Amino acid sequence: MDIKSQIQRDRIEAMKAGQTARKATLDYILGEIQKKEKDPNAKGDIATAVISAYIKSLREFIEQHKESKPDVCAQYEEEIAMLQSYLPRQLSEDELRAEIEALRASGLDKKGLIMKALKEKHGAAVDGKLAACLIDAMGIR
Repeated sequence: MDIKSQIQRDRIEAMKAGQTARKATLDYILGEIQKKEKDPNAKGDIATAVISAYIKSLREFIEQHKESKPDVCAQYEEEIAMLQSYLPRQLSEDELRAEIEALRASGLDKKGLIMKALKEKHGAAVDGKLAACLIDAMGIR
């Protein structure tokens, strides 16, 4: 079952169970997915991209307001935890380091080429920010 179908099913379950906060989050995500699907320039796994972007915006809010709005931040942490269940498992730092080393051993020696190869091979399972930091730490430019 694809991510969008799973979210639709979970939304109905949340509605039946009276989980208004969960339903509201899933309504928002479904709306954003549907909006993105209408975009002729949209490529790839739209649902994953929408969820990842929303999680990123929630994390940015939490980082900026953790002291001034702890209640809202706690709610957003719960949303992040719930939404992460729809995303593919992320490669761990060790797994990512091993992949980078393997690509480097295969002859790729430029940061951009390694990032491209990682995304092609693992897609959304790669945390681009972490990969870029590891590549930089390895002295690859």
